[in-house]
Amino acid sequence: MILKNGLVLIENRIEPLDIEILQGKISRIGKNLIGPEEIDISGKYVAPGAIDPHTHFNIDVGVLSCDDFESGSIAAACGGTTTIIDHPGFGPSGCSLMYMPEKYLKYGERSYIDYGLHGVAQEFNINTYGELRALKSMGINSFKVYLTYTYKQDDKSLLEFFALAKELNMVVAVHCENHEAIEHLRNRFKRENKLSPIYHSYSRPGDVEAEGISRVVRLAKVVEYDKLYLVHVSSKEALREISILRKDGCKFFVETCTQYLYLDNRNYLLEDGVKYILSPPLREREDIKILWEGIKKGEIDTIGTDHCSFYLEDKNRGKEDFTLCPNGIPGVEERNLILFSEVLNGKLSVEKYINLVALNSAKIFKMDGQKGSIEVGKDGDLVVFTPENWTLTDDMVHSKCGYSVFNGKRLSCRVDKTILRGKIIVDEGCFVGQNPEGRFIKGEN
Repeated sequence: MILKNGLVLIENRIEPLDIEILQGKISRIGKNLIGPEEIDISGKYVAPGAIDPHTHFNIDVGVLSCDDFESGSIAAACGGTTTIIDHPGFGPSGCSLMYMPEKYLKYGERSYIDYGLHGVAQEFNINTYGELRALKSMGINSFKVYLTYTYKQDDKSLLEFFALAKELNMVVAVHCENHEAIEHLRNRFKRENKLSPIYHSYSRPGDVEAEGISRVVRLAKVVEYDKLYLVHVSSKEALREISILRKDGCKFFVETCTQYLYLDNRNYLLEDGVKYILSPPLREREDIKILWEGIKKGEIDTIGTDHCSFYLEDKNRGKEDFTLCPNGIPGVEERNLILFSEVLNGKLSVEKYINLVALNSAKIFKMDGQKGSIEVGKDGDLVVFTPENWTLTDDMVHSKCGYSVFNGKRLSCRVDKTILRGKIIVDEGCFVGQNPEGRFIKGEN
């Protein structure tokens, strides 16, 4: 296959080029390439297949999410994402670190796009070192720890996890929110009968996130561990703390998510405000401005989605009491469309776009030998965009949840084709994949 006459995003520029894919790999990039199967894409843009480093397919939080690897991967493909790295939920008490990844490898057999996995830490015990080594031997070189929820880690366990991760050269992703502060505020609002969706936001203020970030980064510094990955950073307080920590010489990676760059907590005041409940919550307009400034300054490395979708009937359990609402929103399809629109609108440079949606995730999670950029020898994972102004609506998305939190957003592009390892799985905007041929991508050592 040769894509002819495309406007190709390479490194820091857009250049008119042809791209040949043979046996699933990019084999040639140049002008006036000739081959037996040529596809003319004149006037259309070609970008690397996007990588979403933060999804939650098949997750059970007491309520089962509506998107599994089949429907979630279809939604991702329709937005030009060709690889996801999924965060499994917690397993049963006492389970090994391999328990959930092994389960998710079976789920992944239904994926239409390629996927990686993060491990998930629960209890630190005498078996942890051996289990982390086994996890890495499976091709999983990252795992997640939480400062809140059922298996929150105390400082002692964090230090032990960081020390082992340093020895094994693994990435530790951290959900940074102070559990006790959240519980204090939630209990107060319950006593005061302040339970509408807006109080979800008030119960998890930016300081709760900033404190968690400061603590885990400084604890990592104690054991000289420098591969922390801070997930879904959302607030101005967190970004200010990140600036201070980096000035102090601390090294770590920062992820934000699409929703924190566009949506604010006024959504919780809407009639359907419950559908925007996720953690960390949506913030204020000023936080959005600060996050975009962080992107411009290079303080943010990746943009994920934290895609964790639930049917509205499940979300509506929290309509009168936000504490009953399952946390999570969809977004795996919309992210890439929104952010490439910003390239066309002049808000994001080509280089930043590629880094934020693909290349940095590939580098951090050791997939860059195969994924993340348009280069000879890498997988033929490409997305072809048609420039077009249109408005996103709920009925256009492919998540089983049936709605988009970005409903009504104006966009400047559509996905024409999504190509996974040389095979077209979205064509003229329609999903055409016949069989789930996504592969598990092992992180390189």
